[in-house]
Amino acid sequence: MENVALHGMKSNVCPKCEVLPGDLGTEANSHRARDCPRYERCERESASDDSRTRVETLGIHLEKNVFHGLHQVSAPGLHKPDLLHTVYLGLFKHLMHGISGFLKKHARLQAFDDTWKGLPPYPGFFVPQKADREVTQWQGKEMRNLGRCLLWVLAVALRQPDSRQVIPFKYALDCVRALVDFNMMAQYRSHTPETIAYREEYLDRFRRTKDFFSEFRVSKRTRTKVYKYRKELRHQ
Repeated sequence: MENVALHGMKSNVCPKCEVLPGDLGTEANSHRARDCPRYERCERESASDDSRTRVETLGIHLEKNVFHGLHQVSAPGLHKPDLLHTVYLGLFKHLMHGISGFLKKHARLQAFDDTWKGLPPYPGFFVPQKADREVTQWQGKEMRNLGRCLLWVLAVALRQPDSRQVIPFKYALDCVRALVDFNMMAQYRSHTPETIAYREEYLDRFRRTKDFFSEFRVSKRTRTKVYKYRKELRHQ
């Protein structure tokens, strides 16, 4: 949210490139980097309505912000994502909504909770006191624990599948494994071309497989529609 205020943009867009909100999570190299001087000129020169609309479609508020006039500064390059907010409180938190729905569909949610709460203590590891679905507000320490043990807990919960569950369980584990591998590599203090290549490979694999959980995630738009339909039904 700090970047939203500083860069004068909406909360559902990327601060570095002009990807549309509906395309977030796709290949970053296919989208043009944000051109802040162009946005500034559009705001200063009272551009045509069409130009202003196109800029606003990219998630930019056409008003002055702290970076206007600093032409030697690349505003998109100032944004530095961190693991806690981008991976743990972002990717992992959203992925858990899909995993919970997936486990519930296949009657494995209780097995996941039992395994999660039964994890033994280990130096540097915070033993969970509650099941995943019982946590109302995730803290950074809890999310880091989730990143360390999610794959293994899920693998235990998905043991002994029947013939109809073999393929779905394999896809679920592949997706989670890709994100966990990316997260572990991202924690390296330094990188080489080989480790960067591994990270790109894991992230690309996660992009290809994450849609597997999309049916179990409810968007804000869908929740709004459901609320509207329920209200109409009660009225009828």
